[in-house]
Amino acid sequence: MRTQIQSSIIFIILFATSVYADDMKMKQQELDAACEAARQEKLAPLREKYIEECVEEQGKDREYCTRFYRDYGERSGDRPAFFYDLPECVEAWEFKRNSR
Repeated sequence: MRTQIQSSIIFIILFATSVYADDMKMKQQELDAACEAARQEKLAPLREKYIEECVEEQGKDREYCTRFYRDYGERSGDRPAFFYDLPECVEAWEFKRNSR
């Protein structure tokens, strides 16, 4: 009987831990999505500005310029990604750092 109770307690603890981990993972995903949405909101006008400059000043095709600047502001090689200092991104990073 004692072994059955111990097994039940262990099962309950493992189940609760699993539920907690799933909740933490979902919260992190929500924070990461909010960060990316905020970043993309800030990046969109910059990308559009460079696309327009590419078309108007360099005389290149809009499709080419759009393709060329599609990843502007993202990490590439040694170039860091832009806008990870936004409050939404800082919150996502802090949550991730504190949940480890």
